Amino acid sequence: MIPTITRNGFLLAAFAIVCTACVAIVNAFTTPIIAVQEQKALIKIINQIIPESSYNNDVFSTCFNVSDDLLGAGEQQQVFIAKKNNVPVAAILETTTFRGYSGEIKLVLGVYTNGKVAGVRVIRHSETPGLGDKIQTNKSKWIYSFDDTIYTPSDDKQWEVSKNGGNFDAFTGASITPRAVVLAVKDALIYFDKNKVNLLNQPANCGA
Repeated sequence: MIPTITRNGFLLAAFAIVCTACVAIVNAFTTPIIAVQEQKALIKIINQIIPESSYNNDVFSTCFNVSDDLLGAGEQQQVFIAKKNNVPVAAILETTTFRGYSGEIKLVLGVYTNGKVAGVRVIRHSETPGLGDKIQTNKSKWIYSFDDTIYTPSDDKQWEVSKNGGNFDAFTGASITPRAVVLAVKDALIYFDKNKVNLLNQPANCGA
């Protein structure tokens, strides 16, 4: 006769195996669905910051991964290239900053080949609701202040919030958040300028 403790051990192990299998099955079914939804969300953002009429390639298929401190220390980021008749029009870079109030602020930045900012969107953050969340387009128009801007080393001091003598408005009571975003965008533009040739000719490798 099997002792009670041994029988319970077998039952617990069987339960764990069944649960693990269920989780694996659910994950296998939902992963492709999640990937498709993420792709749709990203394409929607890209079309917000770069006019859809300005490119005609499958932007998502150009995806490649990069890693650089200017895009977020230790963070692997995705880059996409928008092209018109196979000629690069703009790069779309993901970047991350942890200089805000509450951890990660994830951004997508569109930059034309001449270095001009096409647009910036915040895709994830945990900043204070009612204060730091003004970096979202549905909370304020502040993020549009990056449109058509260009970074050059000679105007480096202008890439700060107004409270620190720069060109970008600082939210009342939450200047740390906009400052974090301004510096993240500036760093991404510096990265683009340093790596422009390689970025515009990089083969796709996401998922490789």
